[in-house]
Amino acid sequence: MDHIEDIKFMKIALKLSKKGTGFTAPNPLVGAVLVKDGKIIATGYHKRYGGSHAEYSALENIKEENTTLYVSLEPCSHYGKTPPCAESIINRKVKRVVIAMQDPNPLVNGKGIKKLEENGIKVDVGILEDLSKKINRHYLKFITKKLPYVTIKAGTSIDGKLTDKYRKSQWITGKQMRNLSHSLRGEFSAILVGMKTVIDDDPQLTIREKEWGDRKIHRVIIDSRNILDPGLRVFRDREQFPLILFSAKDTKNKERKTERHFFISEDEDGLDLKQVLKILGSLAISSILIEGGGGIIDSFLKQKLYDEIFLFVGDKLIGGKESVELFPSGAAINRPVVLKRKEIIELKPGYLLRGFRV
Repeated sequence: MDHIEDIKFMKIALKLSKKGTGFTAPNPLVGAVLVKDGKIIATGYHKRYGGSHAEYSALENIKEENTTLYVSLEPCSHYGKTPPCAESIINRKVKRVVIAMQDPNPLVNGKGIKKLEENGIKVDVGILEDLSKKINRHYLKFITKKLPYVTIKAGTSIDGKLTDKYRKSQWITGKQMRNLSHSLRGEFSAILVGMKTVIDDDPQLTIREKEWGDRKIHRVIIDSRNILDPGLRVFRDREQFPLILFSAKDTKNKERKTERHFFISEDEDGLDLKQVLKILGSLAISSILIEGGGGIIDSFLKQKLYDEIFLFVGDKLIGGKESVELFPSGAAINRPVVLKRKEIIELKPGYLLRGFRV
């Protein structure tokens, strides 16, 4: 089969993989396409954590031999929550396997490829690898560094204001953009906000869109002085939306307000955010969405503890010295925040700016 055909079928496998977005973490997003004589005879994708892998789903009811399997990530060769995919591929007498990228998981990391080749299966690796890495960016950071992938999300005015001079922010970006912003939560393992945001807005920090179903997401709150009132709405619905709190270990109030309430050290900028991320990684939280407030966003920007930025920019000019800014600490002109692979999408009430940290 020629290179153009390989690209065509791998694009389909990658598109399928994205259907599992939000449900497979901390495992990867994987899609598979089974082809014979240039025609697709079966497909599969990893639907949710603990469920069947993409390769198994595609091969489950297939009897045809001498097929080509396109898969967006290296098939596993070890027993976990499911049997090894490499064995399913071998048992179904697949002739060739085309893989977008090798899986850096130490339990896999070339072992699946080696097992296939030892059983006489031709393996090609690297078709649309960059696209596969982008789709699985949350998983790849988590599995290699044991740290969650960090995305900063904010709604701002044209001049970078998070609020007006009265600290009100609700109408800066408009209803359509707020709905888009809210729906983004479902793609992450956790939402992180600061204590001021919880006190000012009394948010639920949940997912309400029907398409996410019973999606579970963690709520993480930075409350250095441990002053949050347990009557606030974030303390409700903790079975589906578990609550994680971080407070300073030298704070006077040592009351644990939730099962996962961590008391950690502080630095000159407040709680040690590197320690926060390390603890979240140990809890298998592979991605977090930073939603504010201004001080929290500023700290993550200042310390370069983010991987990606989503800005929902409204079509308004707010101004005002007392307005909350996106990055009040600022940066030197020779060391600014620089984004790569930027995307700008124009919407009716403004635009969406997205980019990745250099």
